[in-house]
Amino acid sequence: MEGSKSEAVFDSMNLNPQIFINEAINSVEDYVDQAFDFYARDASKSLKIKGSDKQKSQALSNGIARVRGLLLSVIDNRLKLWESYSLRFCFAVPDGFVLPKSEESSSVHQDGLYDLELDAELDSLRDKLNVVGKRSVELDSELQALERSSVSRERSLRLVNETLELYDESSMDEIFKEMTKMASELRASVERLKTRRMKASESAKVKRLKNHGKEFSAMTFDGKLEDLEKFQAELRKM
Repeated sequence: MEGSKSEAVFDSMNLNPQIFINEAINSVEDYVDQAFDFYARDASKSLKIKGSDKQKSQALSNGIARVRGLLLSVIDNRLKLWESYSLRFCFAVPDGFVLPKSEESSSVHQDGLYDLELDAELDSLRDKLNVVGKRSVELDSELQALERSSVSRERSLRLVNETLELYDESSMDEIFKEMTKMASELRASVERLKTRRMKASESAKVKRLKNHGKEFSAMTFDGKLEDLEKFQAELRKM
């Protein structure tokens, strides 16, 4: 693949198929090493070979190494075939393939930017849609509350109307008559109270006149003029 058209194409795209193949082969070798390390530990445990028994431990290591060598030889051959096949067919550029020009590359880049902008707009629209959805739920709740309040007011109004219907004209006449009767009784009570107050006032005046008459008759003729004027003032107050 070195020096071929395929290599030039992949280099222009910052791609290297050989690096990918080498990493895949290294990964396989790492898995094989880990598998045989586990196999060695498990075999020592199963055969009950301790570290102090160097002869048995060495024999086990030699046997595992031989099996590992046989397995790796087969794996290496298969990996070489896989590498050759991949480079020849999987990473080969078809005949007639032409690298995109700089303008086309710029167009692809612009398309990518446009896609990013479109994604951002879609995200913004999703956020707005979520906000509108939440607001719609709140409005639905408020509408249901208003409907419940309206139903409650209608029910109260219906009860009031039913109550008013109970009071027909005859009932209103009876109520008016009762109110008139109560007003008459109240007026009579007020008149009686005024009469009692007037009688009490007149009785008080008469009593005061009697008392002042006694005081005046008890005065001597040698009384002073000031005492007479005082008595006259008391009479005027009555």
